Amino acid sequence: MRFSLAELAEFFRIAVEALGRYRLRTALSVLGVVLGVAAVIAMMSVSEGAARDALAQVDALGLDNIVAQSTGGLNARGTMRRSLIAADADRALALVPSATLAAPVVSRYVRVGRGDRINPTQVLAAPASFQHILRVGAARGRLLSETDASARVCVIGAALAQQLFGVRDPIGETIRIAEDHYRVIGVLHEQGGDPQAGTTMAWHNVNRAVLAPLSSITGKTIEVGQNQPVEEIWVQVRDAERTVELGEVLRRLLLQTRTEDEFHIVVPRELLAQRYRTQRTFSVVVGSVAALALLVGGSGIMNIMLTSVVEHTRETGVRGTAGAKRRDVTMQFLIETLLMTVGGGLAGIVIGAIVSMAISAYAGWSTYVSITAVLLGFVVSFLVGLVFGLYPAMKAAALQPVDAMRYE
Repeated sequence: MRFSLAELAEFFRIAVEALGRYRLRTALSVLGVVLGVAAVIAMMSVSEGAARDALAQVDALGLDNIVAQSTGGLNARGTMRRSLIAADADRALALVPSATLAAPVVSRYVRVGRGDRINPTQVLAAPASFQHILRVGAARGRLLSETDASARVCVIGAALAQQLFGVRDPIGETIRIAEDHYRVIGVLHEQGGDPQAGTTMAWHNVNRAVLAPLSSITGKTIEVGQNQPVEEIWVQVRDAERTVELGEVLRRLLLQTRTEDEFHIVVPRELLAQRYRTQRTFSVVVGSVAALALLVGGSGIMNIMLTSVVEHTRETGVRGTAGAKRRDVTMQFLIETLLMTVGGGLAGIVIGAIVSMAISAYAGWSTYVSITAVLLGFVVSFLVGLVFGLYPAMKAAALQPVDAMRYE
């Protein structure tokens, strides 16, 4: 079935004219398609944004890392208890198979700043190996080294550097951490997956944190203070595919000297898998609603096109007696249907993109409208027009010219 450009242009003109006669009816007919495509675009943008956010956050934690977190709690004296100790890092490095690095971490929220810019800020006190586990890099200056173990020096996140120093170079400047003064020796590259940007998986926002030597913050070296309490033990393993299994090894290792309710094991790879399972459930639910809207919209368009066939019965008969073939009539009504669904699809794409931006602005969720989502919205609207417009078009083409001319 081949048509010249002139024939297609004529079909298009007639279809536009026919739809223009009943503008309100046409608009109400395509509303279901608009809502369905908008739901598809919004759903995919939220899902894609969540996936990118999850990947960024897990990248900050590291897919080859395992973290033991102290659950804290109060002891018999009513003071805060820390179940993990610095020595656990050395034990993990020695006894967890394929472990390459391990670091104890003390996390504290203290007043940090300079001049009148002093705010509660997270300070991560750890040995230099912790930076390699996180895979952070210095945008300016340098990272902490083993020789800085007891020095009053620190490395600050990119956002914190901007907040405290603006455009000024912070290297060599001094900031106040609690009651002491530390010299800034480096500024970190900006990291993705900001925990303040919605649902979080990474609990340390290094963009706004301070990295300092463990000994300078706690006042005890790791060698001397092996039993000093810490909040976390980070372990990096060589075989990233076995992190779930090796996390169980670390759990059993820590259970030898404490109870299970004093700590818990976090495996970033498993967190990512859980996040994806949640996203799939969300996508199925919203996708079902979108499919239902498209089905209702397509049914409405089919109903309108069947009505249009009846309304144009005499006109179809005139065209038949004038020499129009069945394929011409079929194409005429099919183009009319496709104009409605594709037009509704384009409107739905625009509305879906606006909705995704509104979700990002008001709900704080990460959204991303991808080219794939736009193409899918266009293809879906085209297929809806093709499926629900083919029967009315064929019904119109099946009319006998003589019978159609008699129709009043």
